[in-house]
Amino acid sequence: MPENKIYDYLIIGQGLAGSLLAWRLINEGKSVCVLDDGHASSSSMVAAGVINPLAGKRFNHSPHIHVWLEAVGATYTQLSRLAKQPFLQWVDMLRLFREKDQHRYYERLSGQENIQLLISGTFTPDHPPQPVAAPLGGFIQKHTGYVRIPSLLAFLADWLKARQALEIASVSSEDISVDDHGVRYGRLRAGDIIFCDGYRSMKNPWFGYLPFAPDKGEILTLQARPGTGSAQLPDMIINAATWLLPVDNGAFRLGSTHNHRIQDNQPAAEGIQALLEGMSRLLDHPELLTLEKLPATSDRQPFLGTHPVHPQLHIFNGFGAHGSLTIPWYSQQMTAFLLEGKTLPENADIKRFARR
Repeated sequence: MPENKIYDYLIIGQGLAGSLLAWRLINEGKSVCVLDDGHASSSSMVAAGVINPLAGKRFNHSPHIHVWLEAVGATYTQLSRLAKQPFLQWVDMLRLFREKDQHRYYERLSGQENIQLLISGTFTPDHPPQPVAAPLGGFIQKHTGYVRIPSLLAFLADWLKARQALEIASVSSEDISVDDHGVRYGRLRAGDIIFCDGYRSMKNPWFGYLPFAPDKGEILTLQARPGTGSAQLPDMIINAATWLLPVDNGAFRLGSTHNHRIQDNQPAAEGIQALLEGMSRLLDHPELLTLEKLPATSDRQPFLGTHPVHPQLHIFNGFGAHGSLTIPWYSQQMTAFLLEGKTLPENADIKRFARR
């Protein structure tokens, strides 16, 4: 890193949020230094990167869904061209009804003109279009897929290093000082600092008042048995009580459990067992287990904005399991907020929370 340089922004965390925000700010001509611990505590590196616009058993969707999808396509396509490798893979999703009420939820969706492009017709239990058990039937969902996040973050790490914009460091808030001239971390100085460090922001002395609701979850990596025919395996994303994602080279990702109480980095045996039971109708045994820790907010909306007392401190965080879908658009909004003073989306602006 250049000596005595004062950056425009220090960014804490090179997960998907920090990486995309840094990429945008640098492309806007700002000097940025990203500080990351080498992904030792990053949820992004083990995230499945699923793109799913219709969440949960009620198929909930945000009013921002179409601008999210537009930003997903534009952002990941631009990065793929820059890297000369594919990061975004569109794959249709098979939604299996697991409760009778879900037929009603689907009918409600099918009557909404702005959602019709996201869904296809239903299928009966006797004729599922994939080799799965669907005792209540289901429907095909469009505009779904996944992002190859580890490959994307590796590329962006190299891109940042080439611009002397990435430094490996395990940052403690105790080592950050703030004054009227900006912020300082060790020998690094900047006008502003942006926290994009996921669940670690829970212990941040400046943003700890925000109502984080961390969500620890297990995700399993499964490998098809040798000699298994392609007709025996789904080639679409399967989404029921759990989801199963076909990825590269015959591998599958299976997820995800949710535990809002336990916060450690060890897989929970009961969570693994619950997932294996949930997918037993599809595959037999996982070959590799990985753990995902997802930061999420109590109202399931992200945290964007500036500290109410210290204008040098900002946060861009809390995207949780939907980060691959939402971060491209929210990083556009955060960049416009920082550089042009534009208003943040009301649902994400931390002004919605009173500082304790």
